[in-house]
Amino acid sequence: MKILITGIAGFVGNHLVEHLKDSGFDGGLEIMGIDVNLDNFHYRNKNIPGVKIKTSKIDLRDKEEVTGLVGSFKPDIIYHLAAQSSVGYSWKKPVETFEINVFGGINILESVKECCPSCRILVVCTAEEYGRQKKGVDKPIDEDFKIQPTNPYAISKSALDFFSTIYQKTSELLIFVSRSFNHIGPGQSDRFVISDFAKQIAEIEKGIQDPVILVGNINVYRDFLDVRDVISAYGCIINNGKPGEVYNVCSGKRSKISDILDMLLSYSSVKNIKVKVDKNKLRPIDLYSVYGNNKKLILDTGWKQNYNIKTSLLDTLKWWRKKKGVI
Repeated sequence: MKILITGIAGFVGNHLVEHLKDSGFDGGLEIMGIDVNLDNFHYRNKNIPGVKIKTSKIDLRDKEEVTGLVGSFKPDIIYHLAAQSSVGYSWKKPVETFEINVFGGINILESVKECCPSCRILVVCTAEEYGRQKKGVDKPIDEDFKIQPTNPYAISKSALDFFSTIYQKTSELLIFVSRSFNHIGPGQSDRFVISDFAKQIAEIEKGIQDPVILVGNINVYRDFLDVRDVISAYGCIINNGKPGEVYNVCSGKRSKISDILDMLLSYSSVKNIKVKVDKNKLRPIDLYSVYGNNKKLILDTGWKQNYNIKTSLLDTLKWWRKKKGVI
């Protein structure tokens, strides 16, 4: 089995390799990883029995390079994870965000059509595409909910989402699309809210930050799913899903950010940590409640959730404690 992973050195990419190497494939497993920064890839230059891993530092915006790599490797499966995924950064660099997320994704699809049309492709998009629900309506979002993005990152992913599903119909490629809600877990960048909280708590415990945790808007609700469950869902979609379909990847439950913070603080060895709003952490537009309906994912693919929120939070905090030398 030949598997191409874009964004292999990212949070999800590293967890995906960890999952794949233990999955077992008849005839062995070859993984080709693409990333512009491979320094953060955990398995670079490591020997894994039964698994061959190669990496390439390629910018997905370069169509010639992408086609050359896809044509030479000829993957059976592609997990297209690579993206500029920070909402905050997308406000600062909207053009770069659009180039990476839209043109990079199109280059992958075009290269597959040209070089290996039987390849199965998962295009990872985002629940940020859904935007606002109607005023007064608070219910889980399903895949038929109106797309109305409210930030440059979500706009770029909406464009790739629409292109992928239309392209599947016209090309008959085996394209699947996920709309992934917030995922959390050990190894996530502190650009994301839960990991940011965990990092600050670890630094407070280490004594390198005052016992004050800085936050943005914590009076909102989000749907959090452990990255290891996310990876499992991606595998179920690409193996059991229906080409051209979109699948929400989510827990199906909403959690208030302030409650998540309280839970993390309860795990800390330092008591009476103060909470202070930092205006630099506030978004220009912030949605009150975003959580998904995962019934289609479960019914079509057989996926099931294995990690609860407490385990995810503790594992994330332990990871930051280890990184900061607390444990």
